Amino acid sequence: MPVTSDHSAASESLLLALLALFLLASPFAVWWMRQAPPWHFIYLIWLGLIVLVAALGRRLGRYDL
Repeated sequence: MPVTSDHSAASESLLLALLALFLLASPFAVWWMRQAPPWHFIYLIWLGLIVLVAALGRRLGRYDL
């Protein structure tokens, strides 16, 4: 019996977009920028998002996105 997943490409992409929105354009982002993080902190966030997008793209395949 094959195992099927309820997760579609659209739902996973939407969750990733909401995570990016939360980290970069929400009151949470204003709060952590007031904490005076190191200069490279925002670049680490962007790098993490890029890695997540690449992993999602690799897992879903070429035509699922």
